Amino acid sequence: MMFFSVLLLFILFMFGRIIYVFYKVLYSQSQPYKIKYKTVNTLVVLGSGGHTGEMLKIISGLDSKKFAPRIYVAAESDSISIMRLQEMESREEEKHEYTVEVIPRSREVGQSWISSAFTTVWALMVCFRVVWHHRPDLIITNGPGTCVPICAVAFILHIFGVIQPRQIFIESVCRVKSLSLSGHILYWIVDDLFVQWPYLKNKYPRLKYMGRII
Repeated sequence: MMFFSVLLLFILFMFGRIIYVFYKVLYSQSQPYKIKYKTVNTLVVLGSGGHTGEMLKIISGLDSKKFAPRIYVAAESDSISIMRLQEMESREEEKHEYTVEVIPRSREVGQSWISSAFTTVWALMVCFRVVWHHRPDLIITNGPGTCVPICAVAFILHIFGVIQPRQIFIESVCRVKSLSLSGHILYWIVDDLFVQWPYLKNKYPRLKYMGRII
């Protein structure tokens, strides 16, 4: 009897915690990001092709002294993004500490949905290790599929009170009239969602329009 009472209390506590975290995430959209500490442990998710190009332009405008150390996450099959990142970092006048983490893709192009279920679980496990180890204060992504397991794991750890990262999603400039699949998935679990076209802001109430960021 005692066991079931404790279990019931735990379930009620976790249910309340989930409601609280969802409310906090939804409420945070109206709150500017405040730097609480001297530096911000920043995790940046890179994607293939245009996603990486956009993200490198975005982070090049960040204060390397404030937003450090930096953890870059890329898919293990995306060697080009890592190479472009290293080229950008080598051109920085002020060198700063950074780490590159590679994670498996949840689903490759053309992969069957059945087998992708197993690869998704594996990707989540690897992402859990990455997020748990680095415990970022800030997560920045702009829509590659690689970002979904990272943001999901960060949200779950937030529910359990392990970390409280601010998650920022910046939709790609090529998304003019609709959100990407990643944007639709992350719509309710990230703190800030920025778009670069006014039509999207009018279509989705949680989005923030700030013009062309890149």
